[in-house]
Amino acid sequence: MSFPNKIPVAVLGATGTVGQRFIALLAEHPWFRVQAVTASERSQGKTYREAAAWIQSTEMPAEIAAMELLPTDPDEAEGCPLVFSALDAQAADRLEAPFAEAGFLVVTNAKSHRMDEDVPLMVGEVNADHLDLLEAQRWRGGIVANPNCSTIGLVLAVKPLADAFGVRRLNVVSMQAISGAGLPGVSSYQILDNLIPFISGEEDKLEK
Repeated sequence: MSFPNKIPVAVLGATGTVGQRFIALLAEHPWFRVQAVTASERSQGKTYREAAAWIQSTEMPAEIAAMELLPTDPDEAEGCPLVFSALDAQAADRLEAPFAEAGFLVVTNAKSHRMDEDVPLMVGEVNADHLDLLEAQRWRGGIVANPNCSTIGLVLAVKPLADAFGVRRLNVVSMQAISGAGLPGVSSYQILDNLIPFISGEEDKLEK
């Protein structure tokens, strides 16, 4: 089903790997229309095509390729009730809360607010009712976060088992993709024919 009047949205940090994925998913979305794209200072003022080293399997959407990259400021997203954040954690720490305070609903891929008690940590198929937390948030708008990738895959598999039988204990081994380190990733010479057996911090994310 497609809405005749799509909801205008903004994408923060639109040129990176996660931002590009947001753009690819939103380009032909039946409900949403990308109205604003933001980037860091070095890319502001350029068109999306000029600044983004596109690595998605689909073509860069022509209408977004021509858009000018804006500062990551709430004033630049005026008219967009919904904001998708692809900011890295350092930028998200500073920039996401001002958007929420200004009345925007921020859906973020960053880790910055994942452990906040009043922020829904959402996997829609598992805990959609957690969106009720938005009513208790301290901002005029709100923030909704997603868990890290390992957690999402895990809970999607475990939820139906837990509902049917209950789960007392889980032993989990996760295989982290090189892309999880960002676009530059791990040096090819470090990872070639290699396996890094322990990535610090990943175990804590799953346990929490």
